This record gives sequence, structure tokens and C-alpha cells, in this order.
Amino acid sequence: MALGKDALPGAAEINMGLNVIVIQDLGTPTVGTVGTMNIFPASRNIIAQEVSFTVDLRDIDLERRNRYEKQLRDKIDAIAKKHSLEYSITEDFVSEPRYCADWIKQIIHAECADLNLDAPELMSGPFHDAMAFSYACDYGMIFVRCRDGISHNPLEYSSYEDLAMGAEVLYLTVLKVLGK
Repeated sequence: MALGKDALPGAAEINMGLNVIVIQDLGTPTVGTVGTMNIFPASRNIIAQEVSFTVDLRDIDLERRNRYEKQLRDKIDAIAKKHSLEYSITEDFVSEPRYCADWIKQIIHAECADLNLDAPELMSGPFHDAMAFSYACDYGMIFVRCRDGISHNPLEYSSYEDLAMGAEVLYLTVLKVLGK
């Protein structure tokens, strides 16, 4: 084992390092994920010669996000040196944070209050169609709760009652927006 250069432990260490970076300031909405990992050759008895993986690093605070990216790049460099590995980084998509329009959020909050709903304001990490629209117009988002907080997953489930309430909030919000 000492003679081979196993790329997988280095990749795993980077993955764990990413997790440490994004949770360093508890309570912030930073998201860091290794979403895909490809190992070559993918064989149970051959040391991994190459590992490629994706990293998704997002935060509503661009300065913090950039600081974390620098920490991650420094960590990747240090881990590669530690394991005598070579690496390259390719950026395929970079987007600055986008913000819901305050005036639309105020309408959503008011409609939720009128319906006696406890509707906390959430930071949305995933890319929604709203991100594309944000370059052309104001937008807001209404989220419907999911059982056990699981979303973007085959186990995601929202009750018909919660879906109906979300549709009602959307309907009332659209009426108010159209009235402006």
C-alpha cells in the first residue's frame, strides 16, 4: 500500500474538509456538497488512480462564500501534497446569490398572517427557476413543508392539506401582486 498513490483517501479527506469548512460558523446558511464522485478504475481490488468529483458551495453572503472557497482550495492543495497527488479544478458554473424582492416577501408574510400560518422565512440554497427570472424581474418563493424536513429526495412528502395551504398563499399573493 505504501508504494501506490491511492487517490480515493485524498478525495475523501477533501470531502470531509469541505464539511468542516461549511459548518465552521454554525447558524449560517452555507451549503457545501460533494454531489458526484467517479473513481477510476472502479474495481474492488485496484487502487484508485483517479477520482473526479463535483463540489457545490453556496451561501447568501458572497464574501463568506468566497472566503470558504479559498479555504477549500488551500485544503485541496495541502491534501494533494500530503498524498503526493496531482489535481486540477474546473469551474462549470458560478452564480452570485440572488435575493427575493422585499415587497413580494412582505405580501407573502401578510397573507400567511391573515391565514394564521406560522411561516418562517427561509434561505433557499437550490437553484430554482426563480434564479433565472431574477435577472429580468422581481420574484418571491413560497415553500410547502415536507414530512421530516426531507426534500429533493424520493422520500419527499407533503400532505394534501399543506399543499392546499401553499396554493392558497400563492393565489392570494398573486392577487395582491396583480393589484399593484
